[in-house]
Amino acid sequence: MKYCNKCQVTIQTNHDYCPLCHQTLETVEKEDLVEKYPQAKSQLRAIHNPLKKIILFISLTAIIVLLVTNYLTGFHQPWSLIPIGGIVFFWMFMTLGIFSKNNIASKLLFLTIATILFVYMIDELSYSEGWALNYVMPLMLFSCNIGISLMILIKRINYRDYISYLLLIVVFSLAPMVLIVVNVIDVLWPAITSFGLAIFILLLIIFFFPKSIKDEIKKRFHA
Repeated sequence: MKYCNKCQVTIQTNHDYCPLCHQTLETVEKEDLVEKYPQAKSQLRAIHNPLKKIILFISLTAIIVLLVTNYLTGFHQPWSLIPIGGIVFFWMFMTLGIFSKNNIASKLLFLTIATILFVYMIDELSYSEGWALNYVMPLMLFSCNIGISLMILIKRINYRDYISYLLLIVVFSLAPMVLIVVNVIDVLWPAITSFGLAIFILLLIIFFFPKSIKDEIKKRFHA
């Protein structure tokens, strides 16, 4: 038997965190419980196998046609890798983004990183002037930071589930600053804006939710 000081309820559970507010529970009576949970049914509409096979067949055919066409017209400019990257990104987006059972913060983080990598590939193959690293990467990280922060404000009951992703975005936001130091990025304001927001949100978390960070670290590393 365990007790939650925040919700002021007694809970029969073996878990260390309150299922309502995620506050650390206090043990008031030791007992061995066998917890049974109903099997959750996914509300996502499963794509029929034949349809998935048809889409996969079309995708593979398109990749082969693009590679052959690019080879016959001269592979010194591998333009086919751009649409092929789009096809691969589509499958990543659908499989790991839309149909994933992970929470929305992890989907947003994954799609942000995947989009940055995709536009960087286009940038490199099109011999442009580094717009992907100068603008897209820091502004995508900025947007992802804002998005997860809004989730924390809107879904406060689950804010602990999102703090780890927010801290991860702060780490990723260091990348543009590192690229500035090594002279890879020459447009300063997007990188500085993204990094500044990340540090500001990190300080807010440390100031307002210090116990949440400690509990999250304990939960993640089983300390």
